[in-house]
Amino acid sequence: MPTRGAFDVLKPFAWLAAIAFLVGFASYFVVGPPSQAVAQQPEAWSATVSGPSSDEWNIIKHI
Repeated sequence: MPTRGAFDVLKPFAWLAAIAFLVGFASYFVVGPPSQAVAQQPEAWSATVSGPSSDEWNIIKHI
């Protein structure tokens, strides 16, 4: 029985990693970078977000 080296054992995982990298890299070019509409949020969204206006909501907790 011939002895198998470390490369022979890891060869299927190396092929899997290489194929996964190529598929991911190619899908970036197919889908493309995000458009400006997706990358930036409108200013109106940040204006609608609000939080508490006073410290009344922050009740002191005694342990």
